[in-house]
Amino acid sequence: MFGNISQLMEMKKKAEEIKARMSSIEATETLNGISVTCTADRAVKNITLTDQALLDREMLEDQLCVLINRTLESAASAGEAEMKELAGPMMPGLSGLFGG
Repeated sequence: MFGNISQLMEMKKKAEEIKARMSSIEATETLNGISVTCTADRAVKNITLTDQALLDREMLEDQLCVLINRTLESAASAGEAEMKELAGPMMPGLSGLFGG
């Protein structure tokens, strides 16, 4: 009985570690003078634009959408890899949930 409780406590601790780690994993993508940085927990941290990127508003809007989505995908992939690494030893049966 106590073994299950200690396992649950360890799993909870590991889940908290993973959650904290996701906010520190960043991905940055750049396209035509636009740079976007996102975290694995799906937060946009930074957008940088050059003066050239500001010349065409419609193109800027389109490229921002593409770039934000691409950056979120990159950050999510990096986060999934980290989850596999951290959670794998604790929950080997769940590795398929993270693409393994």
